[in-house]
Amino acid sequence: MSIDNSAARRNAWSSYWANGALHSCAGSFAGNYAGAIADFWRPLFERLQPGDRMLDIATGNGALPMLAWEQSRLEGDISIDAVDLAAVAPAWHDPGEHAAIRFHPGVPMERLPFPGQSFDLVVSQYGLEYGQWPEALRECLRVCGASGTAAFILHHAGSVLVKVGRCELDNQRLLLAPDGLVQAAREVLPWADLARSGGIGPAQEGEARRCKDAYNLAMRQVGESIEAGGVPDLLLEARTWIHALVFGSGGSNAASRLSRLDAYRDALLTAMVRTDEMVSHALQEQALGDMVATLRQIRPRADVSCRVIEQSEGVLGWGVVVAS
Repeated sequence: MSIDNSAARRNAWSSYWANGALHSCAGSFAGNYAGAIADFWRPLFERLQPGDRMLDIATGNGALPMLAWEQSRLEGDISIDAVDLAAVAPAWHDPGEHAAIRFHPGVPMERLPFPGQSFDLVVSQYGLEYGQWPEALRECLRVCGASGTAAFILHHAGSVLVKVGRCELDNQRLLLAPDGLVQAAREVLPWADLARSGGIGPAQEGEARRCKDAYNLAMRQVGESIEAGGVPDLLLEARTWIHALVFGSGGSNAASRLSRLDAYRDALLTAMVRTDEMVSHALQEQALGDMVATLRQIRPRADVSCRVIEQSEGVLGWGVVVAS
C-alpha cells in the first residue's frame, strides 16, 4: 500500500473534519457510531484500568475518543492521545471537561511521536488502511505495550459503505464531467441573466441556445442516473440547488452566483478525493490476510484475530484485534 501526503489529500480531509462530521461515513450513521461497531469497541474500552493510556490513530473528529469518554467518563486517570495527518480540532472537545483527551494534528501514522510501549490500547477506525504498510503497522505495535492490545476497524471492499462510496464516486464524476451539470450550469448562467433582462441580441442567440441545450442535456443525464437507482441523494440535491441557482436569481448578480457555483465545484472535487481514497483503500480478503501476516511477523507471540463486522444493513468492515 502507498500513502499520498500531498497538500491536496491533507486539505481534503482537513476541510471535511472542519465541517463537523464525527466520522468518515457521515450520513451512514446518526451521531457517533452505534450498533455492531460500538459492540466491537465496548469490551475493549471496558478493559481499561486506572492509569492506562489509549492511542487513537487517524482519529478524524475523534469518534473513538468520544465513544470511550461516553462509556467510561475516563475515571481513574485513564488518558487518550489521538493523532491525525489532517488538521483536526473537534468542536465537541472541551479541554476543561475532556482534559484526559489530547488531539495531535498533522501527525502521520508512519511516524508516531511517542516512545515505545507508551500505550495499553492502540486503536484505529477506518484509518489504518490509508497508511503505508508495513511502516504504519510497525509503529502501531511499537508504541503498544508488551501486554497491551491493538484493535482496528478497516474498510471492507464488499461493505455497504464502500458500495455507497462507489455510487457516490460515479455521481461526483457525472456532475464534474466536462459536459456535466456543473460546467453546463456555469456556461448557461450568464445567458439566463441576459434572457431575464431581454439583453440577448440576434447575434448571440445561437450561442445562448447551444448553452441552454447543453444544460438541458446534462439535466437529462442526471435525471436518468437518478431513475436508474443506486444512491441518488447527491444528484437530487445537486439538480435542485443548481437549477435554482441558474434560473432563480434570488436578488444576486451573475458573478456572485458563478462564485457560489465554483465553490460548489471545489467542494465536489474535495469530496472526490475522500471518496476515491475510501474505495481504493478498502481491503479485499487477500489484503487483509497480508496485513494479519505482517502483524504476526512484527509481534510473533501475539494472538491476532479478525472477523467481519456486520449488522442488518450488511457488512460494515473488518475487525482486527492484536492481543498480547
